[in-house]
Amino acid sequence: MITLNTSKSYANNIFISNGEFHGAIDIEGYDKTPENFQITGGAFSVDPSKYLKDDYKAEKGADNLYHVQRKPAINFEKKELTLSEGERRDITAMIFGVTEGKYDVTADSSSTAVKVENVSYNGDSATITVSGQHVGESVLTATLTYGEETKSADCTITVSGATPTPGPIDPAPKPVKPVIGNVPDDVKAEIKPELAATEGDPAAAAKKIGGALTAEQLTRNKDGNTIVEPEVAVKAANKLGTLSSVTTKDVVALPVFTTPAIDANKDKTIMISYLILGSDLKAKKPADVKVMKILGAENGELFTYASAITKDMDKKFTVMKDDDSGTIFTGDIDGYTMYHLALFIKDGGKFDLDGKKDGAVADPTVILGAEKRAPSGGSGGCNAGLGVLALLLSLAALPLVYKRKK
Repeated sequence: MITLNTSKSYANNIFISNGEFHGAIDIEGYDKTPENFQITGGAFSVDPSKYLKDDYKAEKGADNLYHVQRKPAINFEKKELTLSEGERRDITAMIFGVTEGKYDVTADSSSTAVKVENVSYNGDSATITVSGQHVGESVLTATLTYGEETKSADCTITVSGATPTPGPIDPAPKPVKPVIGNVPDDVKAEIKPELAATEGDPAAAAKKIGGALTAEQLTRNKDGNTIVEPEVAVKAANKLGTLSSVTTKDVVALPVFTTPAIDANKDKTIMISYLILGSDLKAKKPADVKVMKILGAENGELFTYASAITKDMDKKFTVMKDDDSGTIFTGDIDGYTMYHLALFIKDGGKFDLDGKKDGAVADPTVILGAEKRAPSGGSGGCNAGLGVLALLLSLAALPLVYKRKK
């Protein structure tokens, strides 16, 4: 039996996603707004509805317990989109709180500028194919029908008559096999290039990165790979105190990855590379690229730029040419050219979120487009000591008995 208690300013340091809870719920000083108060699942003997965020609900089951689940909802990954006349594009909408096979998704365009070509859906996402018919603007509305409930989401689409600039069209960053290039043998002995493996299931990805983020703080990009929710990255970035105000438009989330556990890589520095479009690097020069490691829901740290690969590369990054030569690129970044972004993480180090010296590393990372600023007198970032203190002090006023399911 585990009793969880909380009190006053620490009343919001609660994360519950599963399990069975028996007993009264009484939280003094409760505020459901902060992101560090999350009840996203679990079964309760007492109705927990007053402590749930607006997009969650609790329903009583045959076992006489109240089961917490996400309310039915549909959300576009992008709220705005620009098409050219004659251009055809797939738009993804994420679906929440429904049972597969028991819902329907439809889509409509508010004007003739955009035509809905096809709607397909499976599991927790829908793909809507649209085409630009003529210059103008349209609101694309996707409607989720689940039983008697209907939920909708909008995406504003602007159709332009201008000819698009030649070049790659919005490819999502993806891991590629890293190439270390021409370096001394002692450097090759320390740096171990590994092809990163991505994960399509946010819940599985959350476990692989040591629980630093919950499944709800992760999402999927258009390729189906798990990434950090942009809003989570914004909070971590703005807490650093070294960047100007960051918004979701400044964030390019790289797929969360893991590498295999290899004995020969224990205590070595693992090198991982992403194939990425120049415009997504959000800088004119490689040295100005800002890559942030997500260490927690409101905690992040910037990688340091390296112009050469040495033995000491932990928590560093560099930009390389996309030609499999391992050549470091130092010129002006072209927005329509592909590059390799190489990250270096020491096995078992601060940036290795699997928490083990096992020859493998796990990582959620984002690129930021906000400008740097001189640090103020405050100490930015998240104080881990205070986090532990909050957890310890959270054992004080909520009689809540946790019973692990067998």
